[in-house]
Amino acid sequence: MDISYIKTMTRVGSIIKRLDHDKKLKFLYDEKISKSLRKDDRGRVYALCVDGAIVKIGGSQAKGGIDGTYSAYFGGFAPKMSLRTYCVWNYIRQQIELGKKVEVYCVWADTVTVPVPTMTGSEEQTITIDFHAIENNFVKEYVEKEGKYPYLNMQESGNKWIDTGLSEGYPGMGK
Repeated sequence: MDISYIKTMTRVGSIIKRLDHDKKLKFLYDEKISKSLRKDDRGRVYALCVDGAIVKIGGSQAKGGIDGTYSAYFGGFAPKMSLRTYCVWNYIRQQIELGKKVEVYCVWADTVTVPVPTMTGSEEQTITIDFHAIENNFVKEYVEKEGKYPYLNMQESGNKWIDTGLSEGYPGMGK
């Protein structure tokens, strides 16, 4: 599915290799993305795209906003990296090395004012809706339209990282 199908996401920017280190990555932010929006801690759903094609739909409520969501992928390989993080980092890096354009799009969860129970009643609070509902809707619509999950949505699709070849080089996984 091409990212142009989605009307509710904002382009955050592209991911590029850092010039000072061949394994490290960074965002080249879209000029319309303010620093406060990059750091916005509301839950968010993102699409990772390669040459406009969506390869992963994910959600996050990581502290530090979209910067916090993607920071694990930007430092190059780290010994404490999970297999999933390593494989996504490896995929992004490989695509960049192939000369492909890697971009991130995002939608932030809305806030609503609702009564929240207290021990003796309730009080009005402004809270962020759960990003999982948004993520589920995005993945469901993608599957309905495409007949399959995005390539890197391993958990939902039931596929295994080892079957992608992206785990090569991960400690304990062989070559």
